[in-house]
Amino acid sequence: MTTLTLTDAAGTPVNRSYLLVQSTPDLSIWKDYVTNSGYPNGAGVASLSLKENSNGTMRLTGKLVLPTLETVAGDTGLGFTPAPTKAYECLGSFDLVFPARSSLQNRKDLKAMTIDLMSDAVVTAATETFVHPS
Repeated sequence: MTTLTLTDAAGTPVNRSYLLVQSTPDLSIWKDYVTNSGYPNGAGVASLSLKENSNGTMRLTGKLVLPTLETVAGDTGLGFTPAPTKAYECLGSFDLVFPARSSLQNRKDLKAMTIDLMSDAVVTAATETFVHPS
């Protein structure tokens, strides 16, 4: 089983381990059960799919789901504190499409430049302070 290690953006970055929970030839799914105190509904989910269409074009799709749980205060009056519910989730995804004729260098360039785009100041400003790109 493969474990994904993804690093968050905290002041002191923390590595989060995503354990492989499902794997088929076309799709793999990993979950982070440790974050959010191990509650299953708070598990982060990463997925990666690689599919080929009838003309040989390959599509690599990735998705990351980071849920946030409600804060639970106090108990129910019955002597226990209920498990928190999911408040919301942040989503990130990407699609890389490689025509059958694309070279290895074409594919490497697209991956590298997509990563570079995500780390650009324009994307950072849009992400952190909702500044519209211009």
